[in-house]
Amino acid sequence: MKRPALVPLSVVLLLSPPAAAQASAPISTSTVAGTPAFMAPPSRTFLASAAHPTVQRRLSRVPAGTPTTPSASRVREINAETLALIQSRKLNPVRAARALALILVTVSDAHTIVAASGRALNTDAVAEVAAQRVQRYLFPQDSVALDQALKVRLASLPHGADELAAAGVIADCVLLFARNDHADRPVTPRAPATAAGKWQALAGQKAMEQNWGWVTPVGTSAATLPQVTPPPAWNDPAFADSRADFAALQTRLTDADRALAVYWAAGAGTVTPAGMWLEQAAALSRQHGLNGPETAHALALTAIATHNAFIACWRAKFQYVVARPQNWMSGPEGIQAGWKPVIVTPPFPSYPSGHASVSGAAARVLSAFFPAEAAKLTQAAQDAAYSRVVGGIHWAIDGAAGLDMGARVADAVLAGE
Repeated sequence: MKRPALVPLSVVLLLSPPAAAQASAPISTSTVAGTPAFMAPPSRTFLASAAHPTVQRRLSRVPAGTPTTPSASRVREINAETLALIQSRKLNPVRAARALALILVTVSDAHTIVAASGRALNTDAVAEVAAQRVQRYLFPQDSVALDQALKVRLASLPHGADELAAAGVIADCVLLFARNDHADRPVTPRAPATAAGKWQALAGQKAMEQNWGWVTPVGTSAATLPQVTPPPAWNDPAFADSRADFAALQTRLTDADRALAVYWAAGAGTVTPAGMWLEQAAALSRQHGLNGPETAHALALTAIATHNAFIACWRAKFQYVVARPQNWMSGPEGIQAGWKPVIVTPPFPSYPSGHASVSGAAARVLSAFFPAEAAKLTQAAQDAAYSRVVGGIHWAIDGAAGLDMGARVADAVLAGE
């Protein structure tokens, strides 16, 4: 069985900013062996806008001057702190991706707004305070620890009432979005599907985040969010072949296959798949010497793409309700007696793969920023998709569809659509 392939990366498509921005936003580059090592898409805000009346009004009270240059290391520290919170609070993968998107967008928006303000503000202080406000909203149990950590970080940053107030209005914009993005929409009970090839929860399982497909994406609308290609019918020859290939593969798994499945498992209690990609984004930003705004923008776009990809993925999962391999292998047909997957089957339908969806999205975004790394990033996305097949919890078609859809979500994020 071949690993699901990510659609070929089109560097021209990925790296072309929207037409309106091309003339005014020069692209910063460095070059390694003739290939640009880093390319910065034009900066923009996502949830907080300098044109918002409240933001304008507050910034107008700050004395004119040159904002400080923000630090890349502080952006990475906020990212690492958020990942630690996700891990300690055992957020599930979709909620972890949302948390990363909201917090890293706050940092990026703070950088962009302060840089354009022409006001004497400490940019790092504004970003730190604004991000902490959003962290406290998402992790209320950790408010005391977050307050103490912020106090320590601010001790080394000159700041005053202006920074605190500017951070407050930026955080308010993000929190207004977060409180209305339907992430906490009540779940409407659905009758279990009974037709052949339809997913059924395993004994003791309850469907996870059944309404996540209707969460509002960041930076785009639900109507324009790219959607997954519909799966073939259960009895279609293409799906029958995929099932046969899966069953054959499970009889010849190698130690390397099992290790790959365990490495990418990344469930609750870990940084989750989106977090693994944000770790990679932070490492690349350090490796390529990105400055503060570039680091914030790269991490924010990666987080947005993974969050939006999960939304599109979950909408399809509960629209098509495709059976998991365990439903089939251990079901009435009794394909392989005593068979169990390498990793635990998750409590939601199979198609498309969530790991593939977020990996296809993240690899696409990071390849846009770091073209010299595109081959490695693409391979990592393919490995993530394949890990779920050898892990025994996905069909190959789930991975292929997820990689494709994730890449298209990333294209839309990069284009600002």
